[in-house]
Amino acid sequence: MSTRDPDRKQSLTDAAFGIVGEKGLRALTHRAADEAAGLPAGTCSYHYPTRQALLAAVLHRIADLDRADLDAALAGRTVTDFDAAALVEDGTQMLAHWLGPARARSRARMLLMLDPQTRALTTATTAAIAADLETLATAVFGDPEHGSMLMALVDGILVDELTHGREPVDTERLRARFSAIVGLALRPAP
Repeated sequence: MSTRDPDRKQSLTDAAFGIVGEKGLRALTHRAADEAAGLPAGTCSYHYPTRQALLAAVLHRIADLDRADLDAALAGRTVTDFDAAALVEDGTQMLAHWLGPARARSRARMLLMLDPQTRALTTATTAAIAADLETLATAVFGDPEHGSMLMALVDGILVDELTHGREPVDTERLRARFSAIVGLALRPAP
């Protein structure tokens, strides 16, 4: 592994969201992130001297990865550029990824966003991420309210699947659920 700081920071944030996603928020310490990233003791504390700094970095990393997934699926298109079948298929595959290989990341995002202490420490970070998502929703759906509602429905599916869903992921179940969302996405905003 390179010793460049960006690589170390990324390794630390990836390790940190893995810890949160697999073991919960209480398991996340600077020492645990160092160990999980395979870095010398004190590396995480050097780059992220406070819990607040570490949590903010983790939230930004998760948001960057989620945004990259969304950008790849959209490829610069808006909802109206897709036919319904393609939108259902692409959305189903993205959800299957978030609930399969990226499951720890998805669980970490939900835990970090729902935990009152984390929210208190990361208010500015969560506000910036929410603003970015609202911008994306407006670009994709043409209306921030419509986009926000549909993104909330996707988050609802994620929460339900993370807490009650099957492993491995039941793709047909996801397809049926995402198909219902697509029906809303293709309707004009109220």
